Amino acid sequence: MQVRRLFAGSNGGRGFHPFFEHIIGGDARRVYLLKGGPGTGKSRLMKDLAQALEQEGFALELFFCSSDSRSLDAFACPKLGVAVIDATFPHVMEPKLPGCRDELVNLGAFWSKDALASQREAIEAVGREKAAHFAAAFRYFAAALAVEENTAARRRGEAVTCGSELEEILKQVHWARQGRGQPSRARHLFASALTPEGYVSEIGTLSAGLRRYILVGPPGCGQAERLALILAQAELSGLAVEAFHYPLDPQRLQHLLIPELNLAVLSETALETLPPELEGERIACCRQQENRAEDRDTSLFRELVDLGIAELQRAQSTHQVVEQLYTAFMDFAAVDRLREQMLAEILSYRNRS
Repeated sequence: MQVRRLFAGSNGGRGFHPFFEHIIGGDARRVYLLKGGPGTGKSRLMKDLAQALEQEGFALELFFCSSDSRSLDAFACPKLGVAVIDATFPHVMEPKLPGCRDELVNLGAFWSKDALASQREAIEAVGREKAAHFAAAFRYFAAALAVEENTAARRRGEAVTCGSELEEILKQVHWARQGRGQPSRARHLFASALTPEGYVSEIGTLSAGLRRYILVGPPGCGQAERLALILAQAELSGLAVEAFHYPLDPQRLQHLLIPELNLAVLSETALETLPPELEGERIACCRQQENRAEDRDTSLFRELVDLGIAELQRAQSTHQVVEQLYTAFMDFAAVDRLREQMLAEILSYRNRS
């Protein structure tokens, strides 16, 4: 796959949860950490750099923003060992290996401090409004998560073992252990996110070409626990695994990809019913029984999620106001010159061992 689309963070029932430390591995050659306020061109800078690298033929991973799924939070070029990351709130990152690997890039060097100072009251007021909308969104998502737990509590006694299917998956994982050395550590990210544009999922594309097993059933039927078991065994076997988490509750697993085994183990959730056209062996994890209380909870769950998304949309609208205030006082010609310098440096890594 030439370009992979993922999320390194998501909004949910426990606030915003980041997995930014998994954007690129510890053996990266260069990690650029972008600093600067809203509207300073961080996402545009990353998009332009990523487009230039794609035109050069490099495979890329694009990490989209859960507060605006059309904007980038980061991108990585695994072949070159390079990543460019928005390292500002709410996913603040500081250099762990300053200079020798990590480089701070300050877009604040290209704004007019005096002009922005004249807009301080407006910036502070809109910032408070944006924060209030995010807080409301998180409360709605937390309420949706509580409703989902009602369904899970009713269904836990209806789970089925899925023994033969689970054994088949684990057998493939165990065979991979032959002749391997140390255990591995999984890469943790999101394949989907709750965004102002709604629930956005990339799992269909990310799992394309892999043999899919799809765990099907309502909350409470043990899908996340089965995924955790497979993940633990895969790590013990030394396999490289991508573990994707459930946006509403990042403590739970939602999908696993094990490319070395050409294997994807996916699960349906209250947020996402995987469509029939997504080919794969479907494994029923629960006995299906009608439940009127569950129907009511499903309706309430969807209403609460929609209310949360509406608050994200309001937060996005206020954020755009802040962006306009900053954009008006930025020297984007200087940002363009910086982009060309960064691109030249990034491309130089293809000639280094």
